[in-house]
Amino acid sequence: MKKILLILLLFTFSLTLISQTSTPVLIQKRGQINVKKAINSDWKVKVSNLEAPSPDGDSYQNMLQRKKAEIDKKYPRNGSSRESVLSLDDTIGIGKSFLSNINSHGVPNDNSMAISNDGIVISAFNSAIFIRDTENDTTLGEISLHQFSNQIGEITDNYDPKMIYDPESDRFILIYLIGRLAINSKIAIAFSQTNDPMGVWNIYTVSGNPMNDVSWSDYPAISITKQDLFITINLLEENKSWQTAFKQTVVWQIEKGRGYNNYINLDSYLWHNIKQNGLNLRNMHPVRGGFDIKSKEQYFISNRNFATESDSIYLVKIDNTITSGIPKMTVKLIHADKKYHMAPNAKQGSGKWFATNDSRVLGAIIENGKIQFVQNCLNKTTGTCSVYHGVISNLNSTPTIKANLITDNLIDFGYPNITYGGLIANEDKALIGFNHSSKTVFAGNSAIYFNDGNYSKRKIVKAGESIVRYRVGFNSLIRWGDYFGIQRKYNEPCKVWVSGYFGKSNTNYTYVSEVILPGNCFDTIVPKPFIENTVFPNPTIHESEIHFTLDETQEITIDIVNSKGSLVRKLYQDKGKKGKNSLTFNTFHLNAGIYFIRIYSEDKMILSKKLMKR
Repeated sequence: MKKILLILLLFTFSLTLISQTSTPVLIQKRGQINVKKAINSDWKVKVSNLEAPSPDGDSYQNMLQRKKAEIDKKYPRNGSSRESVLSLDDTIGIGKSFLSNINSHGVPNDNSMAISNDGIVISAFNSAIFIRDTENDTTLGEISLHQFSNQIGEITDNYDPKMIYDPESDRFILIYLIGRLAINSKIAIAFSQTNDPMGVWNIYTVSGNPMNDVSWSDYPAISITKQDLFITINLLEENKSWQTAFKQTVVWQIEKGRGYNNYINLDSYLWHNIKQNGLNLRNMHPVRGGFDIKSKEQYFISNRNFATESDSIYLVKIDNTITSGIPKMTVKLIHADKKYHMAPNAKQGSGKWFATNDSRVLGAIIENGKIQFVQNCLNKTTGTCSVYHGVISNLNSTPTIKANLITDNLIDFGYPNITYGGLIANEDKALIGFNHSSKTVFAGNSAIYFNDGNYSKRKIVKAGESIVRYRVGFNSLIRWGDYFGIQRKYNEPCKVWVSGYFGKSNTNYTYVSEVILPGNCFDTIVPKPFIENTVFPNPTIHESEIHFTLDETQEITIDIVNSKGSLVRKLYQDKGKKGKNSLTFNTFHLNAGIYFIRIYSEDKMILSKKLMKR
C-alpha cells in the first residue's frame, strides 16, 4: 500500500512530457547595422496607437478585467491606515542613475536592460533602445527599432525589445518583434560583433508564424547558456476571442556563437506542441543563471497565469545544447505550499488605475541548485497587488516550492523581476525589483533584498513625481508594464542594475539605476571629499566633476558653452535635490580651449564655472 501511495505521490509532483516536438530550423542572416552611423540617419519613425494592445490581445484583457472585478468584490481593499508591512530602510543603497527615455514615448514601458563588464548599458523603452556609458556618465546614443529593421527591409510595426549581456563572449544580444499579423510577424535577433553596442550588429529573423497556422508571435523572453540562446514566445491566432486566440508557447533554441561571428546561417531547434495533460503550457519564462550563466541545462517556469486561484507551477527543462547532442525536454508539475491569485489592478491618484495584466511568471534565476521566481499576485487580506516569490528546491528529484508574498497594506507592487544577490557563487540570495503605486504614492519602483529566507525592508529606487494620466478623455485604466529590467554586473558582484517605471509630468518614464547590495559592499565605496562650487580636474583631459549645492529641490539644467557663449552640450535636465550634489561628465570629445559649465533653473543662474580642456 505504501509503495502504491509513493508512486501516486511522485506522479502528482512529476510528469514527464512526451508530446512536445523539436524541429530543426536553419536561420538565415538578413543584414547588418552599424549603430553609430545609423543613429545620425535615424528618423525614429514610429506609428502606434495611444493605447498599445495588451499582451495576448484586447479580448483577453477584457476577460481579465471581468475576473479582477470579481476578485475586488471577494477580497476588497481593507482601507487600513496601519503601518506598512514593509517599511523603508537602507539595507541596500542606490548608486548612479539616469533617465532612459529622453526622446521616446509610448505605452507601455518595455523596461528591459543589460550592462556589460565595461559598464555600457543598453536599455529599452517601447520601440527604441538607449545606450549609455555608466563609467563616464555619458549618453552614447538612442536608436529606434525601426532603424534596425530598415537594414533588413522590414518597415512595419516594431516592438517588445529584449536584450541580454553575455559575460562569456563579452557581447550583447537584442531581440524584438516585427508585425502583428500572421502574414508579417517575425522575430528579429541581433548579435553585436564586439563588446561595443555602438558598432556593428548581425541581424537574423525567424518567422512569427512558424507553425503556418495564421498565428503571430507576442510577448518574448530570453535567456542564454554558455552555448545557446533561448527565446520563449506566445503564438496567438488572429481575430479570435481570448478563449481561442492562444495557440501555444514555443521555444527557440539557437546556437549563439555563430551569431556573434557573422555566419550566414544559424542552427536552431523550434520546440512546440509543449503540453501537460493535453493542454498547451502558457507563457513559459526562461530561468537565467544566477552568479554566472550555466552550461547545457536551461529551465523554464510556467503557471496557470489566468486562474483566479492556483498552486500549480510547471518546471520545464531542456537538457542539452545544439552542438553537444540532441536536446531533450521534460516537465514537472509542482504544487507550491502557498497559493497564488489573480492580481488586482493597482491604484494611483485621481481615481486612475494601473493594469497589472495576469499573474504569469515574470522573472526567474537558478543558483545553488535552486530556482527563484517572481510574479504578480493578490494579497487576500489587504486586497492589494503584491509580489509572489517562490523558491524551488530538489530540482533533480521531487521538487518542492516554498513561497512568500512581498506585500504592503496600502501600496500596490507589480511587474517584478529578480536577479542574483550573492557576492560569491552558491548563495541563496537575490534582489527583487518591482513597480509601486498607491492612491497617495506616485508610481515609482522599489527593490527588496532576499537572504536565505529573510527579506529586507523596501528600498525606493526611484520615487514617482506625478500621476500618470496620458490624454484627457482616456479611460482610467492605464498600462503599467509589461516588463521590469534587472541584471547583476558580472565583474562587480556588489552591484545590480535595474530599469523601472516612474511617473513624471503626468506621463510614464523609465529610470535606470545602480543598486548596491549589502554586506561589505558599502565598505568599498569611498566618497570623494565635497568641495563647494569646484570643477576638477581643471584643466581636464578625459573627465571632469563639479560640486554644487542647491537650497531647495528644483528643476535644473546643466550645460557646457564655449568661450563665445555658444551651446556645446546639454549635460543634464531633470530635478536636482536639495543639498550637496556632484555631476561627473566625459570631456574626451571637447576640443582644446576654454569652456563654461552652467547650472541654472527656469528663473535664475545658480552657478557658472570656467573649465579648461587641454
